[in-house]
Amino acid sequence: MRFFKPLLFCIIFMAFSCKKETVEITGIIPQPNSINYQEGTFLITDNTIIVVEDSKEANWVATELKSFLDENFDLNLDISSEPQSNAIRLVVNDKETDKEAYQLGVSKTGVSITANTYQGVFYGIQTLKQLLTPKTIINKPELNFVNIKDGPEFGWRGMMLDVSRHFLEKDSVKKVIDILAMHKMNKLHWHLVDGIGWRIQIDQYPELTKKGAWRKVKEYKKPWEDFEATYKDSEGEVYGGYYTKDDIKEIVAYAAERYIDVIPEIEMPGHSEAALQCYPEFICEDVENTGVYCAGNDGSFEFLQNIIDEVVELFPYAYLHIGGDEVGKEAWLNCKRCQKRMQDENLQNGEELQSYFVKRMEKFVHSKSRKLIGWDEILEGGLPERAAVMSWRGFEGGIEAANAGHDVVMSPASPLYFDYNQGTSEFEPPSWGGYNSLLAVYNFNPIPDDIAADKRHHILGGQANLWTEQIKSLSHIEYMMLPRLSALSEALWTNPEQKNEQEFIKKMDAHFDRLNALGYNFAWSAVAPHYEVTYDKANKEYALELNNELGIYDIRYTLDGSTPSMTSEIYSEPIRYSDPIDVYAQTFRHGKPIGFPLKKLFSTDFTENTKVSYTNLYDASYSGGGDQALFDNKYATPRGDDSNWQGLPQKDFEVVIDLGAPTTLSYIGLNFFQHLASTSVMLPTEVTIAISKDGKDYQTVYNQSLETIKDRDPIIKRIETDFEKQNLSFIKITAKNRGQLPEWHVRNGDAWLFVDEVSIK
Repeated sequence: MRFFKPLLFCIIFMAFSCKKETVEITGIIPQPNSINYQEGTFLITDNTIIVVEDSKEANWVATELKSFLDENFDLNLDISSEPQSNAIRLVVNDKETDKEAYQLGVSKTGVSITANTYQGVFYGIQTLKQLLTPKTIINKPELNFVNIKDGPEFGWRGMMLDVSRHFLEKDSVKKVIDILAMHKMNKLHWHLVDGIGWRIQIDQYPELTKKGAWRKVKEYKKPWEDFEATYKDSEGEVYGGYYTKDDIKEIVAYAAERYIDVIPEIEMPGHSEAALQCYPEFICEDVENTGVYCAGNDGSFEFLQNIIDEVVELFPYAYLHIGGDEVGKEAWLNCKRCQKRMQDENLQNGEELQSYFVKRMEKFVHSKSRKLIGWDEILEGGLPERAAVMSWRGFEGGIEAANAGHDVVMSPASPLYFDYNQGTSEFEPPSWGGYNSLLAVYNFNPIPDDIAADKRHHILGGQANLWTEQIKSLSHIEYMMLPRLSALSEALWTNPEQKNEQEFIKKMDAHFDRLNALGYNFAWSAVAPHYEVTYDKANKEYALELNNELGIYDIRYTLDGSTPSMTSEIYSEPIRYSDPIDVYAQTFRHGKPIGFPLKKLFSTDFTENTKVSYTNLYDASYSGGGDQALFDNKYATPRGDDSNWQGLPQKDFEVVIDLGAPTTLSYIGLNFFQHLASTSVMLPTEVTIAISKDGKDYQTVYNQSLETIKDRDPIIKRIETDFEKQNLSFIKITAKNRGQLPEWHVRNGDAWLFVDEVSIK
């Protein structure tokens, strides 16, 4: 780990001075493509004038800059269209190329931002703001003489915001747009409808918002479990909301002012339970509502075309997203009307019927002067000639589409699903699925090598996706976006030759302060402590290494479980130990703790002679790493896909641990896992821990029935027991499996037990 906290401050400070030798450190995110400093500085004062032509767009951009200087430096600058010598000049050349590029210059006469459009000027202003922030470094509006030439690598720099699972108020959507704008992002993919919520007013079908925008809240169930659309004034707890057409127009206009295009998504043919509960006549004949429109019913197409008629009036951008993902074909294959459609159109399977559906809708979308884009499943059965693809299931769909001559937005779940964890701590807020770290996002490249050189122009850019199954508030949305969006902005804006991971890490120190000054709830996950334990057989001692993803800031720690403070030891080299340690590690920045701590008990009394006997062996797919996984000093996280969990379906967990020699102990603990919303893993109903000297006569030191917890969020249940210190050689642990999932669980079948990391001391 590197410790350059004092040095880092000096480097970034020098970047804002007039020294030419520090030009490579600017603190600007995303990194500009060309920066050249000269000797000298210019100070913005009350006498400085913002000079811009007299037009509505020009005055809006100028006012945005004026407000920033007023709020940050108490400067109330005049705006004028007349030439001035002490000025910030915003100049548009009206060329038709490079509409997002800009040049920013600082000289003795002031600041000039020159571009071919006001969109480019706007991006230049975002750079200027960063040159004047954060206040932890910049305390007056003084700028180095500099010339910056800049423009984006990719034209599609976006994020998808899902408001179907959890509705987001209008003003909160605007705050998301503000975050995108400050990072020079230019696309907001707005996921307005899905199976569990319809969020956009459609005049011709009022039930979509009267009923489809609201759902019954059911105890111990997630929104997508047993979903039931209802009315706002229904009995019981009701959740929902929607945007009126006026709301939509206001948000689209707000985004447009910040040069962000809004792409609506209207799901089809699947993920449509809410719409079909409102208008069941479009469900397949004699089939339950699976959320899939009947492809054999011409009324389904008329219904969707009428909706699109109203949608395109609200969204002026060229693209309309139709979803097209995860379409279950069972209903179609059991529907007489769909079967007739397949016969009439000579379609061989469900995939070709889906292709028919998408192609038919694409023709209509094209007739409305819009381009259809969908998730990569729309490739199945054949892609419409003019359709674009958004590749989320890895890069493969995007590679196939681009090589076939279709435009593509790369949006792979790894690393661009922002609803995934960004840290490994068990204290992270609820998330969905895997783990996408800050640097994994930074190193994202939208153009894989498998795309032919003459087809690479079909890669429009990239996009992060923020699904909201687990995310209920703006604060949580900010946390999942930031600082990963900062990393994505540089991945998509900056020329790869100008990217530098280590310089990005240094810039993040200043950027953290910018985000903090703006009041955003961002994640410190990239600097939270990680650990690794190794064992030295020759010296019979363990070594604990601490680090964090970015390798910056001090990590202070204690070994007795007490909370670290500024007087606690700073980690600088591996901690060697031969007796158990109760580690509490915390990252400190500017003398204050930041991010989630690391709290772990690391045992030393398990040796190479320790053996484990299983009455019921763990499942091969969830081995945790084998017999020694129960005490390998690798704690599983609250995720069902964590490979450190050991799993057993239906049967009890019963083990005898032979320590290999008499050992003095007074404590035993271990972890169990449960996640009802996403897995079949449940906590045991009873846990027993017993100890023995000879492996024959056992003394029970813990026996407890566990209360059933119906909470759907992931749970790690720590079982631990203290007892009188004594010599023992054997530990027996029994955890009773529920056997079968209860009726109220969303799934049927075997219940699983997940267990990990037995600790002793």
